[in-house]
Amino acid sequence: GCYGVDGESDSIMSSASENSTEPWFCDACKCGVTPSCELCPNQDGIFKETDAGRWVHIVCALYVPGVAFGDIDKLRPVTLTEMNYSKYGAKECSFCEDPRFARTGVCISCDAGMCRAYFHVTCAQKEGLLSEAAAEEDIADPFFAYCKQHADRLDRKWKRKNYLALQSYCKMSLQEREKQLSPEAQARINARLQQYRAKAELARTTRPQAWVPREKLPRPLTSSASAIRKLMRKAELMGISTDIFPVDTSDTSSSVDGRRKHKQPALTADFVNYYLERNMRMIQIQENMAEQKNIKDKLENEQEKLHVEYNKLCESLEELQNMNGKLRNEGQGIWALLGRIIGQKLNIPAILRAPKERKPSKKEGGTQKTSMLPAVLYSCGICKKNHDQHLLLLCDTCKLHYHLGCLDPPLTRMPRKTKNSYWQCSECDQAGSSDMEADIAMETLPDGTKRSRRQIKEPVKFVPQDVPPEPKKIPIRNTRTRGRKRSFVPEEEKAEERIPRERRQRQSVLQKKPKSEDLRTECATCKGTGDNENLVR
Repeated sequence: GCYGVDGESDSIMSSASENSTEPWFCDACKCGVTPSCELCPNQDGIFKETDAGRWVHIVCALYVPGVAFGDIDKLRPVTLTEMNYSKYGAKECSFCEDPRFARTGVCISCDAGMCRAYFHVTCAQKEGLLSEAAAEEDIADPFFAYCKQHADRLDRKWKRKNYLALQSYCKMSLQEREKQLSPEAQARINARLQQYRAKAELARTTRPQAWVPREKLPRPLTSSASAIRKLMRKAELMGISTDIFPVDTSDTSSSVDGRRKHKQPALTADFVNYYLERNMRMIQIQENMAEQKNIKDKLENEQEKLHVEYNKLCESLEELQNMNGKLRNEGQGIWALLGRIIGQKLNIPAILRAPKERKPSKKEGGTQKTSMLPAVLYSCGICKKNHDQHLLLLCDTCKLHYHLGCLDPPLTRMPRKTKNSYWQCSECDQAGSSDMEADIAMETLPDGTKRSRRQIKEPVKFVPQDVPPEPKKIPIRNTRTRGRKRSFVPEEEKAEERIPRERRQRQSVLQKKPKSEDLRTECATCKGTGDNENLVR
């Protein structure tokens, strides 16, 4: 048949399924995929799978030179490795409506001598340009095509009419069959389809790998219709219009002088090696993450068990402490009774004395009373839970522990602490910032505007007490006589004698030079003037 002998179903060929009750499915439906042809941009039609897992139209595989079949009777698998990769995107289709897909896939040429018309196989099929040699003719390539100028006009018109009629009939018949099928028949078809898909999946996993050339063959991304559709979909999701980009319609395979241009490879060998190494690294990273996740789950389970045991030990410890307190009180009562019987005050032994409260360490947080034993599990100050002890962070201000995820904003890693730096939580930070904001006041400028300024507190200054200094005795120069002691006059009396002389000198200076204004600032405490360098605002 046209689709090849199907050895999996009960029917001998695909045409026999029209009269039989056995459902028949194409290869694409068996695999459960929506294929895209590697040789043309059209999505409708009958597909066959290649040995590398790609899909092509069966008509494209028949008409494109260089495409081979592994099994001629079943027409599968299709092999594309024998075809030269330089044919991808080498020619531009003259029938494609969208110029962005004109250079995708492989174009065939007109079979009429030196004609330079090129087109896709499915595009030529729509126009009715495909031809097939008769069975009596023994030629090497029975499948060929002509362009519109060299094809028979009536034959082309008849083929195009049949193609359009067949397309409309297939669409209408498909809708009618879906309406006519009963639920039982539809269920039977779906069950059979699931069986075929299971067989196809098993065959895909067990089939040998296809032969690929050792040398990496470069192929432009613009030569693949599926890649262009994905890029257009990506541009649509990103909000980029593809209409603003010009389409290069020039022939890149030949130049003006007829020589072939050098085509840059789409993917270099370095990029391919990097990509493969990156995939290997990603696989290793994923495996390591899976191992670490398993270890984490085991540790969490052990942690939960230890928490349960810890809670039981705390409960038993509390019961023992209560019992110990009761026994200590009873022993103290008996010891006091013995003292009253003897009539003496007996010293309480150490075993009956109340234990001293342990001073809390700085790490345990402040001066609050703690239990007799040091804390083993710390609780979060926000969620009040004691899980994930390795993610608890100690605030150096309030001495409370917090989970990294419970903080606002949450932290991704532990902050780095040094001898000269510390860390505090957001509540302590807000409390510290509110104290700083209290020192900010508003200052009115001369032009009437206001600005914020920080009030600077006065430094603590030393204020001497009001103690009268002792008068300094200075010697009075009188007539010196031998054998007599010098008599000392207080400095106050000497100053009174010098007042008239100093006053005369000052008056004479004032008469000669006018007094200049004193620009020094007056102190608010002692009311004295001084240099601005010695004053503090």
